[in-house]
Amino acid sequence: MTRTIILLATLCTLSLEVQAQNESLNDINTLQEFVSIARKGQWKEVKYKKGVSLNYRNLVVSDTIETRELSAKFKLQFSNIDSIVSHIKQPKHVRLWNDGVRDVNLLKNGVTNWISHTTYDIPFPFKQQDLVTHSTITQKHNTIILSSKSLPDFIEPQKGVTREGYNLSEWRLTTSENGTIEVEFYAVSLTKSNIPRFVRDPIIQRKLINSFINLKERLL
Repeated sequence: MTRTIILLATLCTLSLEVQAQNESLNDINTLQEFVSIARKGQWKEVKYKKGVSLNYRNLVVSDTIETRELSAKFKLQFSNIDSIVSHIKQPKHVRLWNDGVRDVNLLKNGVTNWISHTTYDIPFPFKQQDLVTHSTITQKHNTIILSSKSLPDFIEPQKGVTREGYNLSEWRLTTSENGTIEVEFYAVSLTKSNIPRFVRDPIIQRKLINSFINLKERLL
C-alpha cells in the first residue's frame, strides 16, 4: 500500500512538472525568448550552396527539453525590403519559392500581424503535416523582425494531417550602410517524429536549401 501511495505521488509530481513546463512554454511568445532561457550549443553548418548557408545548434531548456534550432542565411544587394516581406508573407509568393509547401493561406491579414495556415509538401513515408502561425512584424534599429508562433487550436485539424503543436520562427532583415541586406531565418519545433534523424535530415535539408536559393534568386 505504501509503495502504491509513493508511486501515485511520484506520478502526480511528474504530471504537475509537465503541466508547469507546458504552461511556461505557452507564456513564451517569440523565438528569442525561447533561446534566451536555453543552454545553447555551437552552430554547425550542414549545407552551403549558391550563397545560402544552412545551420543547426542544439538547445536544452530546463534540462528536460532538447531540440535543435535551425538557421538559414544569405545576403542581397540593393533589394527592396517591402518585396522581401511580401515574399515571406503573401501566399502567392510563398507557393513559388518554398519547395516544402503544398499550400498556404492567410486566415487573418493585418499590416503588422497576420495568421497563416501552411500545409507542407511532405514525401512518403513521412506523415502529412500542417502549421497555423500568428506572425508580427517589428523594427529594431536597422533590422526588421518577422516573428511567428504556432496556434495549433486556431482551426480544426484536417483529416489525415498532423498539426504542429509548438513552433517558433523568426526572420531578420538587416540593412547595412552599403545597401546590403542580410536575410536570416531561425526556427525551433518541438513536434516529435518517429522517423530517425539520419533518414529525415537529408530530405528536409535538401528542400530547405533549395527553397532559400529560390527565394534569393527571386529577390535579385
